[in-house]
Amino acid sequence: MRDSDREWSEFLLRASHDLRAPLRAVRAHAELLLKRGALESASENLHFIADGAQRIEALANGLSRYALALQTGGCSFQTVSIGALVRSALAKLEKELSESHPEVTYHDLPRVTGNPDRLMEVFENLLRNAIQYRGEASPAITITAERSAAEWLLAVRDNGRGMEAAYLEKIFKPLERLNGEERGAGLGLTICRAIIERHGGKIWANSELGHGSQFYFTLPAG
Repeated sequence: MRDSDREWSEFLLRASHDLRAPLRAVRAHAELLLKRGALESASENLHFIADGAQRIEALANGLSRYALALQTGGCSFQTVSIGALVRSALAKLEKELSESHPEVTYHDLPRVTGNPDRLMEVFENLLRNAIQYRGEASPAITITAERSAAEWLLAVRDNGRGMEAAYLEKIFKPLERLNGEERGAGLGLTICRAIIERHGGKIWANSELGHGSQFYFTLPAG
């Protein structure tokens, strides 16, 4: 891990920690007042306080995950099953899956050498995006893997809203969101890129507005 990455990672961890404590207090008191029905005339303001605290808390959590992604190194690598990682990611997304009922297809996924927690987070982020940015049709997500020389090419494809070509590079930058989109911390794909690059791979996307998105990434073959 480079010194600059270590310093940046340590800063992110401290910043996310310092953000959480006052936010918990603000959010807890605002929600308590709302539950009690106190200050009825100020209820709209309290909703804004609670919502703002929730958004900043999401950012703090995102910064913490980004810091962990930057810390990913070879000493924490082991042989892992991509299929098992996908199943773990789907289990963490149980609520989103129950609400949108997507069809998720995958088979013959390989075993690779890597950090299981961080690689699982890549699939969790990509699957969540496919569900969140779904189109009018029921979500259909396909995960495939193809061996190419000394690496695996993995792909997560969906039938969602897609995006314009101008966004294909921007979406991997910190705090970038699709036009008009306010949900999330804007760090999910940034975290994915950090994790994949620290595994010796690369990640990119292809998409067309109204015709779904395809996220590709490479991992060294074990």
